[in-house]
Parts: sequence; structure tokens; C-alpha cells
Amino acid sequence: MSEQSMEHIIKEALTGDVQRNALSLVAFLQANDISCERSTTGYWADKIYFVCNYKDQSMCYIAINESEANTWNIQGDDSGDDWFENESLNECMREIAWDHVSVCENEIRCFDGCVRTRKIIFGKAFDNVCPITFKFDNPDMAAMECMKAIFGVRKNYILQRSTI
Repeated sequence: MSEQSMEHIIKEALTGDVQRNALSLVAFLQANDISCERSTTGYWADKIYFVCNYKDQSMCYIAINESEANTWNIQGDDSGDDWFENESLNECMREIAWDHVSVCENEIRCFDGCVRTRKIIFGKAFDNVCPITFKFDNPDMAAMECMKAIFGVRKNYILQRSTI
């Protein structure tokens, strides 16, 4: 594929509610000045994969049709920070976030440099958490709202750190 926008690619690659939810997230990212660029090098050269940043800080990664047609996933990046440790979300959002913590169950590291750690996430402890921290596969609307809340917390953390 040539240099197409993420919206254009989503409209071509996804359908139905899957497409609607993906476009909803794209609109949220754009409204919050979070830029997404397609990664076209190395392992990602032949895949549909976007890296999304806010003020040059990693926010999330979006993969489209990575495992099968009409699927997408979003992986959150904590960048090694503890921004989510004691942050408060409402109870419903915390439960959704906890259900999507990316706990690694592999016996060996997924890649060179993979670091699985113990993390406190919105007040709850998890072991063997992947550096992406959160992974949402084909999220429904409730999960979409949770992701938006999580990305809002991350954005505020970045803003606070940039004023220090």
C-alpha cells in the first residue's frame, strides 16, 4: 500500500462495527493531537501497523488484520513510566482496563529486550506485564471508552512532565 491515511486503510480493510470502532479511535487520537505513522520497516514492512505518539512520546500501537481479516488491536505503551500506578478511573473503567492488561505467559522472552515486570495498574498488582501494558483486540464500545480514558491519563502525564 502507498502512503494512505489510517482512516483510508481502515475503510478498506475493516467492515461493520469493527470499522466503526476503529474510526472512532482514530477520531479521538486526531482530536487529541496524537499522531499516527505507519511503520514500514523491518518486521512491520509487510503489515498494517501504526505507531502513535503525543509530543514525541509513545502512546500506543495499532495493528490491522495482523492475525486474520477484519480484526485490529491496540497496544498501549507505558514507556517504563508509572503513570497508571495510582491513577483513578471509575470502577467500570478499572475493571475493563484490568481485563486488558497484557500479562505474558510465555516461558521465554518474546523478543530481545523484552522485560516482563510487576506493575501496579490503577491500584491493582500484576506480575509478568509486557512493556505494552494494555492490549485490546477488536474492542467493543465499552473497551473503546476505556482506551480513550487510559490515553487521556497518559496524555495528561506527558503534559505534566513536559512542564517540569
